[in-house]
Amino acid sequence: MRNLRHNLVYSMPRRSQRSPKGRPQRRRRRRRGRSARFLGPGGALRRLAAGAVLALALAGATWLVWPLGQLSGQFSIGSARAPSRLYGRPTVLRVGEPADTRRLGRELDGLGYRQTGSASPGPGEYLLRSDRLVAHLRRSPGPAGWWEAGRLEAGFAGGRVRQLLWRDQAVAEAGLEPPLVASYYGPSRQERRPVTVGELPEELIHAVLAAEDAGFYRHPGLSLTGILRAAWVNLRGGEVRQGGSTLTQQLVKNLFLSHQRTVPRKLREAALALAVDLRYSKPEILTAYLNEIYWGRRGGVDLMGVGAAAWAYFGKPAAQLELGEAAALAGMIRSPGGYSPVSRPEAARGRRDWVLARMVELDWLAPERAAAGSAAPLGVAASPAPVRGSYFADLAAAEAASRFVTGSLAGSGWTLLSTLDAGDQAAAEAALAEGLEAVERGWEKGNAGDGPLQAALVSIDPASGALRAYVGGRDYAASQFDRASRARRQAGSAFKPVVYAAAFERRAATPADRLEDAPLTVALAGRDWSPRNSDDTFRGWVTVRQALEDSLNVPTARLALAVGLPEIVDASRRLGLEGPVEAVPALALGAVEVTPLELAGAYAALAAGGLRHPVHALEAVLGRAGRPLPGQPLPEPRPALTPQTAYMLTSVLQGALERGTGAGARQFGLRDRLAGKTGTTNRRRDSWFAGYSPDRATLVWVGYDDNRSTRLSGARAALPIWARFTREVRPPGGYPLFRQPPGIATAAIDPATGALATDLCPQVITEVFFEGAVPHQVCPYHGIWTPEADWRAERLEDKKRRKWKWLRRLFGRGDRKKKPDRP
Repeated sequence: MRNLRHNLVYSMPRRSQRSPKGRPQRRRRRRRGRSARFLGPGGALRRLAAGAVLALALAGATWLVWPLGQLSGQFSIGSARAPSRLYGRPTVLRVGEPADTRRLGRELDGLGYRQTGSASPGPGEYLLRSDRLVAHLRRSPGPAGWWEAGRLEAGFAGGRVRQLLWRDQAVAEAGLEPPLVASYYGPSRQERRPVTVGELPEELIHAVLAAEDAGFYRHPGLSLTGILRAAWVNLRGGEVRQGGSTLTQQLVKNLFLSHQRTVPRKLREAALALAVDLRYSKPEILTAYLNEIYWGRRGGVDLMGVGAAAWAYFGKPAAQLELGEAAALAGMIRSPGGYSPVSRPEAARGRRDWVLARMVELDWLAPERAAAGSAAPLGVAASPAPVRGSYFADLAAAEAASRFVTGSLAGSGWTLLSTLDAGDQAAAEAALAEGLEAVERGWEKGNAGDGPLQAALVSIDPASGALRAYVGGRDYAASQFDRASRARRQAGSAFKPVVYAAAFERRAATPADRLEDAPLTVALAGRDWSPRNSDDTFRGWVTVRQALEDSLNVPTARLALAVGLPEIVDASRRLGLEGPVEAVPALALGAVEVTPLELAGAYAALAAGGLRHPVHALEAVLGRAGRPLPGQPLPEPRPALTPQTAYMLTSVLQGALERGTGAGARQFGLRDRLAGKTGTTNRRRDSWFAGYSPDRATLVWVGYDDNRSTRLSGARAALPIWARFTREVRPPGGYPLFRQPPGIATAAIDPATGALATDLCPQVITEVFFEGAVPHQVCPYHGIWTPEADWRAERLEDKKRRKWKWLRRLFGRGDRKKKPDRP
């Protein structure tokens, strides 16, 4: 007892220590001790250490979850990260109008549709017969917004559309899907076609989950079994070989992290995956994943998301993928290059079959469906054309920025609906390439210098000013300089129609009037200007028609001086030529710099009966939500010439194609009544040809960028390119005829005199005049007898005799002296 008591006594604290009065004192001593440690000689160092620990903790937390603050933007604007797209003009069918079924088939094939024998084609399929077209059109953009998918039926008879049904309702016209012309990628060159989970087939979703994350809907962003499995593999290998990543982890890695396999990166990935799973629903995460995952590279761009992959590999939207195609894409996720159906089809087929077997194992697919998917071919679509920039795409981007204030198009998700006809554009590029190669093998052989021969082609719909084809140079990859809209070149003889338009507009001349083709000298600023014809000859008196058809310089200069140079400058402005124009005599022969786009617009005004429509490349721009953007409207069309003047000038330019400087177009099979004019500048630096019909105005320029001389003329270089293109884009029913407007009269005249023709005239043409300006004088050479007519007839007969005598001498059949008769 004593020992126990002793132990208890000595184990109990002293009274002073147990006194309530002593407790505050002890606390004060402890606080003074801590303060001394922080405020004493070593306190600064301790404070610095504590601050460093706190800063490191905050930095680590920030580094770990900083990207979480950006997630709301990434998940909600998937479409805004897609490239803006430029679409061409859709083909429109109208009841009663001509239609080429073979061309329709080619267009549908180019749009990614598949021909089928079924009378009820599925989405993206069509049935085509000589008298019938049935197509299930996909959802596509239009000027008023996006058109929903639907069934189009067209009946044909006699080469024309006899009936149209859209969704089983009779309509007067219906359009196909617009073709994709270009995409604006920016430096990253990423192709994106955003999708939502709700629009995708269930088999595609199951295939992706079976291949990458079967427990996606059960785990909180991390898979414990996957982590343990990856840890075991990494321990056995002695390095990080496998990550055990869930679908959510792959998503945050693609969005925010690098692809290095390090422990810090995996820790950050895991933390972000947990945060994402807490913040977003499973469908939102899956949608983001399917739009962000990398699916390889094709056509020169990176394929981001299943929408882009479906188009690139199978030529269809992701919503239309078959089971085998869906499994093949799902199998590519782990290694897009290793399981590519393009470069490694056998590996892709084996991986596809594994995905199908895995879906059966998970009870997500019936075995017979899996067997059917395995038996199907890969069905890889033809390689898409390399996505590259184009002169028209640049022009459309500039117009979108000015009219619709879109800003940069790269990665903005805008939808640009253009006026370009994809078939016409392909024909223009082919005609330009073929034409340049031909002249380089021929007339220009051995004349190459520092740069290659260049060309530009502009084709316009005169009735609206819409651009149908546009080529700004030989090769966009080699030179992005747009010669169609930015290069100012001398117009040469291609400007002469402006001179004659001014003369006709003032009624200072008619096509039957006569001009003198004789030496001319004009004094100007102390210097003499003496124009000459291209062949250095003079023809005496010629009609206005002959002067323009044969592109004679001297008669044109005389007419310009008679009309007045200020009138010609005014006419050029009304026709849309915007560059500096000086009122000097050389203006009559094209001493003015123009762009091909401007000059093409002037000829389009002639084709439209004198009405100048604003030339434009865009019809509408749709925002990210699919609604049209408000934009600056196009200016109203303005009258540049009276319809009578335009028709009269067109009649003369039709003669230039039939028997004048443009007659070479007939060699290319063009038999339509078209109008056109050649153009060649001094030292043949520039070659031009412009031709038109009521529904098409096309201009071609050929030359060198450094303005050096060529051996070419408008008829040698530009005309063949124009003729090839015009032949290829000829409408099924041919080019329409020009309609004669009121106020125009016609009369039969003798072109040698410009007077009314008689039955005795050896040559008679039908000429056009303003009403009231038809000549009253009968041809003096072949009409009523007069002393002057008799003298002219004798002179003409003498000229014919001398001509035949010269020919007989040339062939050794000249007059010989008769031998004397024998006695």
